[in-house]
Amino acid sequence: MGDLIVEYKEAVDKDCTLPVLTSSKTEGVILQEEHFGRRQNHDITGYNILPRNYCTYRNRSDGIDFTFNINKCCDKGIISKFYPVFYGKENDTFFVSLVLNNSDEVVREIGYTCTGTGQKVLSFSDLQKMKLKIPSHNEQKRVAVYFETLNHLITLHQRKCEETKKFKKYMLQKMFPKNGKNIPEIRFEGFTEDWEQRKLGELAQSFEYGLNAAAKEYDGKNKYIRITDIDDDTRAFIQTDLTSPDISFENLEKYQLQKGDIVFARTGASVGKTYIYKDFDGLLYYAGFLIRARIKPEYDAEFIFQSTLTKGYEKFIRVTSQRSGQPGVNAQEYSDYEFCVPQYGEQKQIGAFFKQLDDLITLHQRKYKELQKIKKFMLQNMFI
Repeated sequence: MGDLIVEYKEAVDKDCTLPVLTSSKTEGVILQEEHFGRRQNHDITGYNILPRNYCTYRNRSDGIDFTFNINKCCDKGIISKFYPVFYGKENDTFFVSLVLNNSDEVVREIGYTCTGTGQKVLSFSDLQKMKLKIPSHNEQKRVAVYFETLNHLITLHQRKCEETKKFKKYMLQKMFPKNGKNIPEIRFEGFTEDWEQRKLGELAQSFEYGLNAAAKEYDGKNKYIRITDIDDDTRAFIQTDLTSPDISFENLEKYQLQKGDIVFARTGASVGKTYIYKDFDGLLYYAGFLIRARIKPEYDAEFIFQSTLTKGYEKFIRVTSQRSGQPGVNAQEYSDYEFCVPQYGEQKQIGAFFKQLDDLITLHQRKYKELQKIKKFMLQNMFI
């Protein structure tokens, strides 16, 4: 390693005004204020300067799990003296960090090299003594560019997902009337009529409790949705660990979800959580801690589902679910939920608008997860 890297040693005094950085396994190099959510008050005397594209690592660890990160967040910052700073000597610094973080040989070398009986210490001088295999400089550059491109795409989809979520949250506040109002702040062109108060029970054909059956390994056809299978954030059906109901399927049609059906969690910490069935979710049965509302055809189910993501619905759940034991809302209480409803045409437009936002969020989440899987696979297979 001493042939590959050079230590960059520039300490600061207590009057330095450069941003304070930290380095973590999950977030990389990040502003310390962002990492902790608040400004930390430390004596920064002796902190190391960390320029952009230079590498650092914490030189002590509870095991032999040392993480090497590149500063990509600012042109120049400072970091604790326990974080040595270095750059590549005629080698690509980012590639060197990739090898240090992902090579099985490096893990073994660190195990041989670090010192300490309790907390392990990997000093920079000991790091320089380690040996590892590297390719030509041209191949280093190609590998580094490949992973930098992957990182950029992952960050892009993550950012787009978060931006769309924030935009949807804002529009939910603006496109549904606030308490005491009968029109929203933002409307589609052509709609001027007042919204009318309706009970959920007026909009639904029925409310039915779910199937009282345990879950078993997925049989390849019959899917089972329980409260825990509904994503807390997106309200999508999580299909990464599918199960089937452990029961005979004769005469179970009434427990199959249909397009437009909305299910409501009726008890526990997730009470009030909702999900709207979509055709691509397949043959799906709903479990006993869920209540299904089958929406009448003269109302738009997507609009009604999106109304369950509003502040007014949150307040209804908070007040109604109070029990002496576990929080809960039963079918009758759900049917009594009152909210403002516009005419059908406006319902359709609002429902379609928010569904489009949900589809965008799902798209960016899927791309983000796919790219993370690709990155993980390539990190496991592109280093010795």
